[in-house]
Amino acid sequence: MLKKIVIPLLLISPLFAEIDWFGYYEGEGDIGKIPTKGIFYGYNKLRLDLDTNPSENIRISANVIYREYYGQTNLNFIDFIHPGYWPIYPNTDQSGFDTLSYVPYTLSDSLFIDNMFMQFHHRFFDLTLGKQQIATGVGYAWNPTDIFNLKDLMDPTYENTGISAIALSIPIGTRTTLSGILQPENSWSETIQYCQLKTGIGQFDISALYSRSLLTLTRLFGPTAQTHDLYGFNLEGEIFNVGVRTEIATHRLDYSDKLNYEYIIGLDYTFKNSLYILTEYYHNDLGAKSSRTLFDDYMVYYSGERKSLNQNYLFTLVMYPLGNLLDFSAFGIINLDDKSVVFAPQLMYRIFENVELSILGSWFIGEKSDEYGYQQYGFRFRIRAYF
Repeated sequence: MLKKIVIPLLLISPLFAEIDWFGYYEGEGDIGKIPTKGIFYGYNKLRLDLDTNPSENIRISANVIYREYYGQTNLNFIDFIHPGYWPIYPNTDQSGFDTLSYVPYTLSDSLFIDNMFMQFHHRFFDLTLGKQQIATGVGYAWNPTDIFNLKDLMDPTYENTGISAIALSIPIGTRTTLSGILQPENSWSETIQYCQLKTGIGQFDISALYSRSLLTLTRLFGPTAQTHDLYGFNLEGEIFNVGVRTEIATHRLDYSDKLNYEYIIGLDYTFKNSLYILTEYYHNDLGAKSSRTLFDDYMVYYSGERKSLNQNYLFTLVMYPLGNLLDFSAFGIINLDDKSVVFAPQLMYRIFENVELSILGSWFIGEKSDEYGYQQYGFRFRIRAYF
């Protein structure tokens, strides 16, 4: 009922107020190959954005997304994991054990409000209420200090979903800001509490942060929940024209004395011929050791509750313009623990002023029991037209 009311109101609102109206259409098709089968699916997506400023101190913005899937939309999660990780469980008559071979994963059509917020600007603070974009890290492929979003390693720059939150930002000096975020949940213990102090020193931006949340991990026989305290540090800047970025997150679970560390170290550089190179090393104490990886580790990782399956990774990106309309890029991801690799080249072509086409290929190298070894290859076709 809410959707039936909100969507028409959003569509006709430009007739009654000074509202900017824009958005895009996106179509995508994906092909993948695993040892047991080929997979094909895709979607059509429409995003409609509305933005208005009722006064010089207030901004109201919202966007609605409709996504329709086609192809193989009823997938089996187990198909993407080597059979050596498939769990066993007692059968119904307790006479022995069966191997789990089916966990449904469905790609469902959806219509939802992605962002809907009001920003209030005061000379002493900025306040944002509602479903909004929140990005707290400086890394490209991974953000250890970001507890609100999880990037897709095969598409790290794709837009994040909005977060329902209350965000307050207070400038307290030159290049210095104190920020606080609350993401309300069912109880105070589940509510995410986040604060950050950010400042600038020379060519660097530096921030220290703290958050408390409830960390829920999806497992085969039921979820687990732990109190999660995160202490973080971000640094981003430039030395001799070389971009430098690092994030460090210290995790304390259930008030334990044992601390777990997660961090990235990244460098990037643009040559005079416009060739751009970026590399990031990522470490995560919370990831599984490659020799001890279990089915539950895959469930936690694919559920978006952990930023990596294992502990040590290297990401490298190369970008180069082939004229005014065509860009070439390629990236590689190496799991340094099991030595498996993903290599993915991409072409981006701007067909018209507001229309872009991208084609991405991906090849997976490693033993079939490795993270990137079980899949064989994939292709992604995407077209986006802005209006």
